[in-house]
Amino acid sequence: MISRRSTTPQDEARVRTPQSERVEATRRKIIEAALTLLREEGFKSATLQAIARRAEVSMGALQHHFESRDVLMERLVAEVMAPLGDQGGVWPDPELPLDQRAPQFVQRAWQHIFGAPNYQTAWSLFFGCKAIPSLFARIESYREEVDRGFYTQFFATFPELKAHPHPQGVASVVFSSLRGAAVQELFTVDAAEKAGSLEVLAELIAGACTHRAH
Repeated sequence: MISRRSTTPQDEARVRTPQSERVEATRRKIIEAALTLLREEGFKSATLQAIARRAEVSMGALQHHFESRDVLMERLVAEVMAPLGDQGGVWPDPELPLDQRAPQFVQRAWQHIFGAPNYQTAWSLFFGCKAIPSLFARIESYREEVDRGFYTQFFATFPELKAHPHPQGVASVVFSSLRGAAVQELFTVDAAEKAGSLEVLAELIAGACTHRAH
């Protein structure tokens, strides 16, 4: 009589998990490991070997999913830039009073995009990809597309800027300030100083919205 081995919960989970889900789970492990290395150690340290070790997969498994470092980096570019295009939680109601709307926008933009960990990772990735012209060109193209969306929504959220003599300049200063604050996060930043700078940025937006040309 042939005995049958009893199944374990792990066996049952493997039966229930489709192949596509297992493949995607492995890909996610690799991507998260690569993002962590980029954030903690920089672009040069994020080699395929280091990523495989961090993800706890073999080099063969990694290269099965991402055949080269450039292919993996291209996926990481899409990964870190995706939140920039998903701005649903950033923009406050344009009907809110200006003294509520401006700080709400600044805080949301910081929390959801510019202050998020993946935004710092993005800088490491962008600087590293500078040496890969084809990949950097894609980054630049995507950045331009995202910026257009930012500017369009910014003016829709703050329609008062139509009366300002330089509305585009106001938007440029706002987003440059947020990007600059994000870069500072690579270093030790005093929490009170950061909060103060974001408060001043909100005041700048509100002041520009009430500006009257002389």
